[in-house]
Amino acid sequence: MNVALYIAKRYLFSTKRKNAVNIITAISILGIAVGTLALVVVLSVFNGFESLIKDMYHPVSADFVVTPVYSKDFSVASIDYDELQKVAVFSSIQEVYEEKVLLSYDNREQLAKIRGIKQSPCEDSLAIEKYIFKGESFRSDSSWAILGQSLAYTLSVSAGQFSKPLQVFVPKVNAKFNSISERPFVETSIYVSGIYSVQPVYDASYVITSLETVQDFLSRPSKLTQIEFNTSQLNKYSVQEALQASVGPDFKVKSRYQQNEFLYKVLQTEKWAIFFILSFILLIATFNIVASVIMIILEKRKDIFSLRSIGASDVTLTKIFFYEGLLVTFFGAVLGLFFGVGLCSLQQKFGLLTLGSEGDFIVNSYPVEVQTLDIFLIMLTVVSIGVVVTLIPVQILKRKFLN
Repeated sequence: MNVALYIAKRYLFSTKRKNAVNIITAISILGIAVGTLALVVVLSVFNGFESLIKDMYHPVSADFVVTPVYSKDFSVASIDYDELQKVAVFSSIQEVYEEKVLLSYDNREQLAKIRGIKQSPCEDSLAIEKYIFKGESFRSDSSWAILGQSLAYTLSVSAGQFSKPLQVFVPKVNAKFNSISERPFVETSIYVSGIYSVQPVYDASYVITSLETVQDFLSRPSKLTQIEFNTSQLNKYSVQEALQASVGPDFKVKSRYQQNEFLYKVLQTEKWAIFFILSFILLIATFNIVASVIMIILEKRKDIFSLRSIGASDVTLTKIFFYEGLLVTFFGAVLGLFFGVGLCSLQQKFGLLTLGSEGDFIVNSYPVEVQTLDIFLIMLTVVSIGVVVTLIPVQILKRKFLN
């Protein structure tokens, strides 16, 4: 039996002669509980937004993207597909050619990117096709294309208007700009067969059509700007390493995270910045433990001398009040975790806190996601702060009463 811990529990839960000691102890537990609750809720909200953004970018970003290092595009012949199939089991492989273009429709113009796609297996549906809400896919005809919702709104284009095509312009590479007779742009016409909506930035940027259409338009036959791979294998890092070794140093393989690296870094930086700020606030709140333990020491002075008289060592006496501070920290942390996780669960189920009635939001309420790793980290942080702060009254006990 741990005598020091037993006495510490009796001191914590027993009725004190001075009511102020009970009030300060309650304030200490409440302060730690509120700080812990804030950490749980804030980190869970950041996790929710991170998962929401990942879900938004998931349909428009592949597991791996292979791009050339030293040039804009590359030849299809430079890639050994038979060798790539030995790397992993890929659910789909997309050959892509992208280029910045100028779109024109009915005297309205907009800069965008044209994206030509050819997928293998070809009978499988493209990920973007699941998000076509008006019209149909472009794969039925080489002169068809699909536009993002924002891009279609800017140009006032509707799906299925085959009487009037969308004009696409790109600068001619070898054009002589001082020549009056030679046009500086290459031009083609495509018809909008469908409109998709998947992610705001993507919707405002891309017109998607077949790979052959883009290659013919740009006079880049058998050329690609990137190849995209999707796989169901769980160990994505090992697949990326094997894929990089297969394509060689002239190509760079980017994972889903690396394709949107800046965005994910901003989310992580904001999350941990808020975590350290709230931890500092929690540190200030835990200083109530110092007052609580000191008040208990002052109240239990006679008990200290009595315990010492019957043979209790200085180490045992020190442990009693050290455990006292740890118990206050532990109960406050458990209370904060309980209400924090409970509040997040209610938000997930009922959406109690909404984003507001005005404005177009992707979700109606704040997204939250409680992660087990965050709970362990919060508990470790709170207990560590409690240990450091509890050492202060313990040192006072040694100096004033035991020495």
